[in-house]
Amino acid sequence: MKIIILPIIVLIVLFNQQIKAQQQGFGCINNMEVMSTIGSEKYTNKSNPIVNIPPLFGSKARKSDKNLPLPFGVGFHSIYYDQAYKASNLLLSSDSTSITARADTLYQNTTAYEFKGQIRPNIWVLPFLNVYGIYGYTKGVISPNLVVPYIVVENIPIIDSIVIDTTFEIHDEIGYVGPTYGVGATFSMGFRSFFIMADYNYSVTDPTDMDDNLHNHFFSPKIGILIGKSHNKSYGALWVGGMFISNDQSFTGKIDMADINPMFVPLFGEEATYSGKISAVQQWNFVIGGSWVINNQHHIMLEAGFFERKQISFGYDFRF
Repeated sequence: MKIIILPIIVLIVLFNQQIKAQQQGFGCINNMEVMSTIGSEKYTNKSNPIVNIPPLFGSKARKSDKNLPLPFGVGFHSIYYDQAYKASNLLLSSDSTSITARADTLYQNTTAYEFKGQIRPNIWVLPFLNVYGIYGYTKGVISPNLVVPYIVVENIPIIDSIVIDTTFEIHDEIGYVGPTYGVGATFSMGFRSFFIMADYNYSVTDPTDMDDNLHNHFFSPKIGILIGKSHNKSYGALWVGGMFISNDQSFTGKIDMADINPMFVPLFGEEATYSGKISAVQQWNFVIGGSWVINNQHHIMLEAGFFERKQISFGYDFRF
């Protein structure tokens, strides 16, 4: 019971200690200030929700000197990223035989890119916690560029396996597309014009051209500052931070066995299937972004990522 009660007490204490929540640069703000060319300015424009709860403690907060976002929202979010991957577990197989071949050593320049477009219904369940759902589509291309110095042929009758020195290359572009669904949450707090933010979401893509689903984990911590003019209803935010993406994938394609070595044709047939796994060379990168609250109902966001992974994100949120 103590384990359950303690986090609740901590959340209530934090709320009473001038915590503010931000999602893409906006949220529940206590004594909100915006930075401008003349320094910090008090911001007093407050939203009028259709209900006081959610978020929890929302009714009490609106009676005090706190700016809360409208509790419900429907947003559109898109992200494109391109990065280097490392291929492994390369396997050659054929439907006509049980003989397989594997490559333990690969020289490579493997890359992949993805574009995701998502609808995100969301709700502020606490003044510093926004929870959202994910539904959309993902389109991607995996480009394995591999040089294989040798292969190990396995499941050969009597001798079982043999190492064959035969160098060959695989250059391909493997595309996929499919629906994506998942859930996520944004937690944030800050003081006056400054905030910290952490967003996590998990999604699954069911590609039409692959047998396995793709599992994606996104985590992004950020720090930022609010900007604007006190007499304007709109304001913005700028932030810097990092993004972690975990999206190990598999790839498969066809290869002409005569291009590898004519001696493999009697073993595998004219054509064999190759398959393998890819994992990102670097899962973290640096991000910089900003958002603009046009008014209490319309919010937009733009973010770019650099180093190791190139990416760009755009988001729009309608609140009510």
